[in-house]
Amino acid sequence: PARDADMPTWRYATERATAGQRLGALEAAVEKLSTQFGGWQVPWREVNRYQRNDGAIVQTFDDAKPSLPVPFASSKWGSLASFGARAYPGTKRLYGTSGNSFVAVVEFTPQGPLARAVSTGGESGDPASPHFSDQAQLYADGNLRTVHFDAADVEAHAVRRYRPGE
Repeated sequence: PARDADMPTWRYATERATAGQRLGALEAAVEKLSTQFGGWQVPWREVNRYQRNDGAIVQTFDDAKPSLPVPFASSKWGSLASFGARAYPGTKRLYGTSGNSFVAVVEFTPQGPLARAVSTGGESGDPASPHFSDQAQLYADGNLRTVHFDAADVEAHAVRRYRPGE
């Protein structure tokens, strides 16, 4: 009905849906959770997941493969840390494919900026790289890593130094 009315789901639900439609949606949700997860009181972390199986741009999701619970929801529902997830063919869980790719907070102090950030998964698209999904757990936990700004901090925390072309 929301799509037919050309309205966002949340707006339709709050402004136009009848009590019967709302009750029907709740009953359908309870039935789906009961069928797929054994009960309607399933924790959100069992439903909403982050999974990165390979370096493909378009992932093939699989409930049998490792995944991480993500506490966030789509920004459509007011989540500042946005994680848009849905079910895919052959899955009962929801897997995220949209939302924040990078989250940062910056404090501007007299001594210079202090920042913390996280990339949703990692900095590499290569599954063999240690940076393929090294930030995924930080993201899922809502934790941020320190961002180093000045040369001394960058040098002190460098893991490797190289020059392109060498």
